[in-house]
Amino acid sequence: MLNNQPRNIGSMASITPAVKFLLIINISVFVLEKFFRIPFSEWFALPADWWRTYDIWQLFTYMFVHSTASFSHILMNMLGLFFIGPALERTLGSYRFFTLYYLSGILGGLGWSLLAIPGQYCVGASGALMGILGAFAVFYPNEKVALIFLPMFPVKAWKFILGIVLLEFFQTFVHPIFGGIANAAHLMGGIAGFGYAMSIKHPHFLKELKGKQSGAGKRKQQSRTYTSTPPRLSKEEVDAILDKIGKEGMGALSPREREMLKRATR
Repeated sequence: MLNNQPRNIGSMASITPAVKFLLIINISVFVLEKFFRIPFSEWFALPADWWRTYDIWQLFTYMFVHSTASFSHILMNMLGLFFIGPALERTLGSYRFFTLYYLSGILGGLGWSLLAIPGQYCVGASGALMGILGAFAVFYPNEKVALIFLPMFPVKAWKFILGIVLLEFFQTFVHPIFGGIANAAHLMGGIAGFGYAMSIKHPHFLKELKGKQSGAGKRKQQSRTYTSTPPRLSKEEVDAILDKIGKEGMGALSPREREMLKRATR
């Protein structure tokens, strides 16, 4: 059963298990790399040409590593996860929430690698976070979201997410990487999260759409059948066929004449 409204957004007391786990593992990896010099980025970052070395597992691991050169990278991702994640996890359940997070992150990495230049690397949970935002817009489109830089002017979730997606789309196709951030990963992650959430909220949408297209095709076919109906035979043509039957019998009729006779007697 899906909840209709998000509850206790931003409350430590209401943090959910999956969100707590993801916060702990992301922050722990960052701290261990930054202060204990464990090179997680070298081990787990996603290279642009990952398929050449068959390191498919890096599509999963890269989303838990954040650049130690930019504290704002992990800060923004974890704040988004902390504030938005619990509401979605309560709506979807932990299993589906993990699926949403990992699916968005993996497809985000794939989207980035299609546009990235060999030799570049991608790290961070931004693709997964965009998937969470996309899903939030599906389940709570009219919920007010406060902008980080303009907290006094909250906007509806669907407007907020649409604005981000348009920005990411522009930056992706103007330049795949802008300011060190993989915008293609953001865009693909957001699309993945939106699509996954739509499949849950409207499970019969594709079937209904397919049914409508099938119905339209049948109506079009019926219309073509109706318009292609042969014209009725004239009295002279019918009389000629009847005269032939009277003189030579039914066996003398050609296939075309038999068809004409059937049409005349309908």
